[in-house]
Amino acid sequence: MKLVKIDDYTYVDPESIGAIKDDCFGTNIYLTGSDKPIETSAEIKKVLDAISGSEEHLIEYEDAENYKCRKMIKKTY
Repeated sequence: MKLVKIDDYTYVDPESIGAIKDDCFGTNIYLTGSDKPIETSAEIKKVLDAISGSEEHLIEYEDAENYKCRKMIKKTY
């Protein structure tokens, strides 16, 4: 699984995206099979760059898991 970082709070698997809609307050991302969007304040250009494979936004799943583990360890101390 490949995740891309859209903003500080949003990570998406590009293969699960069904539609993207530019909104006046940001961008709505619709996942395949869902009619409820993921709302993000990111501009549509940033979302499209992330989905198209810009290295700046790429997070490999294993790296994301390692990051979560390190973050949780820091919180326990």
